[in-house]
Amino acid sequence: MRDRWQDLRARLDARGFKPRKSLGQNFLIDPALAAAIAGEVDYSDDPLIVEVGSGPGALTRELVQKGAVLAFEIDERLASFLREESASFAVSRSFDLVEADVLEHGALSPPFVDALARGMTKHAAWVCVSNLPYSSAGPFVAAMLQADIPPRAAVVLTQWEFGERLAAKPGSATYGSLSVQAQLSYVSRLVRRVPPEVFRPRPRVASSLVVLELRDGFARRPAEWRRRFGRFVQGLFGARRKVLRQGLRILGHEEAEGVFAAAGLDADLLRRRPEELEPATFEAIFDAVEASPRSP
Repeated sequence: MRDRWQDLRARLDARGFKPRKSLGQNFLIDPALAAAIAGEVDYSDDPLIVEVGSGPGALTRELVQKGAVLAFEIDERLASFLREESASFAVSRSFDLVEADVLEHGALSPPFVDALARGMTKHAAWVCVSNLPYSSAGPFVAAMLQADIPPRAAVVLTQWEFGERLAAKPGSATYGSLSVQAQLSYVSRLVRRVPPEVFRPRPRVASSLVVLELRDGFARRPAEWRRRFGRFVQGLFGARRKVLRQGLRILGHEEAEGVFAAAGLDADLLRRRPEELEPATFEAIFDAVEASPRSP
C-alpha cells in the first residue's frame, strides 16, 4: 500500500493537489478492500451504480467492472484527475462523472436528482456504493432514505460511530432517529471495522463498512410522507429524555391518549422514552397522528 500511495501522491502532487480536511478527503488505497466493498452488492438486475465522493478513483475502478457508474465529486481538482484516470479503467458499461455537491440545504441537490433521473431512464433500480466523507455521511444517508426512489441497496464506508448508529438497537446509546428511519427502510448490517491504515491521509478514527438492503413496505411509502415521518421522529428524539407523551405535546399533539385509543395503540407506550421503542412502533404512532383530526 505504501508504494501505491506514493505513486498516487506523486501524480496528485504534480497537479499541485493537497487533500482538504474540510472535504473529509481520506482516500481508500487498499485495492483488496475496494474490491470487497464493490462485491457486497448483487448486480444481477443491472442497477445504476451511484458513487458519492469518488476521489481519485480506487473504488470507482472496481465499480466500473460491475456495470454503469454515475459518480459524484465536489472537488474540481479530483474530478479532473479522475477523468484522466478513467481512460485506464476496464469499463464494461458507461461511466459518467458529475462535478457537484450531492446535498443542498440538507436535501439531495438538484444536480444529483437530475443526474440520477437521467441515469435511471436505462435502469429499473439504483444502488449506492461509496466511501462517504465523514462530515457529509449523516446528511447524505438521511436524504437518501427520503429520496423519491430510494436505492435498492447501499454499501457505505464511513466513520465507525456512524455505522453503529445505522445498525443500533433500541436502548443503546447510539440509537436515534436515523437508526429508526434506516431500519424501517432497510435491513442494516455492520459488516466490518476498517482501520485507519487503509486510507491516506490516515483518519484519526476507525471506519465501518455498512450494508443496507431494501425492505418491502416502508420505503414504498410516498417520499413526502417519509420526509414528514423523518421530521416527526427527529422531533421525538430531540426530547429523548422525556417520555413519549411529553414529546408529542412538544410537537403539538396535546390529545395523545385519544389518538392512541382511536388507533388501538397501547396507552402504556406514552410512558416510555423514544430510545426504548422499536422502529415499527414509531411508524404505527405516526400513522395514528397523521390520521387524527387533531394533527397540526
